[in-house]
Amino acid sequence: MLCQRGARRAIRCVTALSVAGVLSLSGVAPYISALPVAAYADTATDLAAAREELSAIGAEYQQLQRELQEAGAALENTAYEIETTQQELASAQALLAGNVSSDYKSGSVNLFDILLSSADFNDLIARVVYVTKVNDAQADAIEKVKDLQAALTQQQREQEQALADTQAKVDEQAANQERAAALVSSLSAEVQAELQTEAAEDENLAAGVQSAEDASNGASNVPISGDNSGSASSGSGQQGGTSGSGGGGNAPSDSGSTGNGGNNSTVTPDPDPQPGGGTGGGSATVSSPVAYALQMAGQPYVYGGESLAEGGFDCSGLTYYAYQQIGITLPRTAEGQLSYFRSYAGRFTTNVSELQYGDLVFFPGHVAFYVGNGQVFGATRPGQVAGYGNISWYGAFLGGGQL
Repeated sequence: MLCQRGARRAIRCVTALSVAGVLSLSGVAPYISALPVAAYADTATDLAAAREELSAIGAEYQQLQRELQEAGAALENTAYEIETTQQELASAQALLAGNVSSDYKSGSVNLFDILLSSADFNDLIARVVYVTKVNDAQADAIEKVKDLQAALTQQQREQEQALADTQAKVDEQAANQERAAALVSSLSAEVQAELQTEAAEDENLAAGVQSAEDASNGASNVPISGDNSGSASSGSGQQGGTSGSGGGGNAPSDSGSTGNGGNNSTVTPDPDPQPGGGTGGGSATVSSPVAYALQMAGQPYVYGGESLAEGGFDCSGLTYYAYQQIGITLPRTAEGQLSYFRSYAGRFTTNVSELQYGDLVFFPGHVAFYVGNGQVFGATRPGQVAGYGNISWYGAFLGGGQL
């Protein structure tokens, strides 16, 4: 019996070895044994490679966001300087014109003295044009006008250079978004899902994922100069919106559509399009400027933009637009609006905890609406669409309130 059982075992062993040998020779056995491991290894390899590349893209994206935030603030500051210089220039010119007219009528300028002291005819003409009929006070006024004109010219040059520099950064951001989107779209659904999960614990990876998502809004393809380039003649300001990361964080996802270019239709806001919550919570009403602003979610950043006809808004352009809808015309720049609110707001506070829903909130070179829970809404930076962001992203809080 033992021999019979041993023989049977031997037969089974020989049979098994024979089958294995056949499978091995046919190449089936290696395939069967390697397939599960190979599939797992490919997924793990893809995930590791994608994680590394997307994190690098995300780190670059965050740096670009910070640089664009600073560039937007600088544009706003320059616009404010231009606006202020223009106002001073207009006042100085008006004062000079009034004084010259008064002196001419009173005859206080001695034309005979000018005639005698002129070196030649051309000198006489020059004196008549630039000096005649002005006393020392008017001469000082002329110098002030000249200085202001020179300052204005310099500020305009600086603004043009800042615009060019900012546009270059916007183009870099667009390229970053394209790389991120191409990478994510090349991955399997399994790897994409895993990256989304890991992004919750990895700031750079989260920014990379956000960059890929932001590629679809198309805001980076809108020239920041827009139809209204923010020239000194308009006194325009700066800045654009966000649905992406800023200051190292990730903004809440913005479901608004992208800008609609030349759409200049009248906007009637919903009675309560975005209720706030928590500290400073509340709701928008039809008469609330914030309600009109919220309807602009997804509109691209356009430097100098203050209406839908221009295809988008900068930060102070959006707040300017929203208040215009209820019949109030604010100064055009963020700094001008801050000065106005400090003087005329019915309620103004420098304490963040005292903010209420719908307050206009101010930061260096930036203005937005407070919408509760530490969130603001506005046009935030070049290359992004109007949307929500954390109040801590924009630097020092300068104050906020409502008229």
